[in-house]
Amino acid sequence: MLLSCLAYLAGAVFLAGSVFRAVQYARTPVPLRWELYPIPPGAAGQIRYTLAEILLLRGVWENNRKLWFRTYPFHMGIYLCAVSVASLAAGAERFTEAAALAGLVLLLAGSCALLAARLFDPALKPYTSPADLFNLGWFAAAAGVPLAAFALEGAAPASVWRAVFTFHPAPPLAGAGVALAALLAAYIPFTHMAHFVAKYFAFHKVRWDDHKDPAVAAQLLYTPHWSAPHVGAGEGKTWADVANANPTFANPAKEKKP
Repeated sequence: MLLSCLAYLAGAVFLAGSVFRAVQYARTPVPLRWELYPIPPGAAGQIRYTLAEILLLRGVWENNRKLWFRTYPFHMGIYLCAVSVASLAAGAERFTEAAALAGLVLLLAGSCALLAARLFDPALKPYTSPADLFNLGWFAAAAGVPLAAFALEGAAPASVWRAVFTFHPAPPLAGAGVALAALLAAYIPFTHMAHFVAKYFAFHKVRWDDHKDPAVAAQLLYTPHWSAPHVGAGEGKTWADVANANPTFANPAKEKKP
């Protein structure tokens, strides 16, 4: 009973925390427009680009191939575990169990590979904090304990979750795996791992948003009073005037060569 209550409470905290983060991002100041970024044509193009980024991690593949081979199984493991839990009500037991086992194996392999990279790759060490190591260790435990329960107790992961959601008991080791996963789900929205929420805003509000924002238009009519010559302010110029001016033409004076 307590384990079932924990699972439902964790799910509620995960949803509430994700909504909270989305509201936080939506209320941030108007972002700087990323003018040089190519915009996929139309809604269909943006959907294709987003799906490729989410399902294939295309950005990591293009920019850090070595990291992709570690982080891709990690993310695919999370996706498959989520699909397994979401499909419990569908009654497709073989699919649900296969997705759960495959997801846990991939998640364990990916989290261990990322943990090793964080510990031993000199290129990642400057960007590694104790929280990163703790988070990856938690993911590894949340995946490894259910697999150990499957091997030692014969508790199939999806069957365990089905029992928990219907307020039935679970074997001890399998129950520990459920508790680890539930607490992890409740914890994620309040960490930097909530970047799944930020993806929408990063693409649709920073990179691709071409709509003119009234707040930006109003700010462009302000008059800067900076005295530095490179700014090109003064004489009643607005920020729009400064932004549209050619600084080389406006300040033609060049440093004389000796």
